[in-house]
Amino acid sequence: MIEYDFVSIAVTRHRDGSRLADDYRDVIRTRAEHGWDFVQAVPFDAFSEPRLDLVFSRKPRKEGSR
Repeated sequence: MIEYDFVSIAVTRHRDGSRLADDYRDVIRTRAEHGWDFVQAVPFDAFSEPRLDLVFSRKPRKEGSR
């Protein structure tokens, strides 16, 4: 079985376009250091509070392993 984790990054709208609250590349690198594999980015830009959800997966860790 695979476990999944989701990270939401807020998106702010400006006259010249949209900006992410956090750099998605840093989030992906940090998660990778902890054993997570990046799966997909899902944009929710049509919502009143737009965001980008990053999806990660990994095989469940066994009890007692680090």
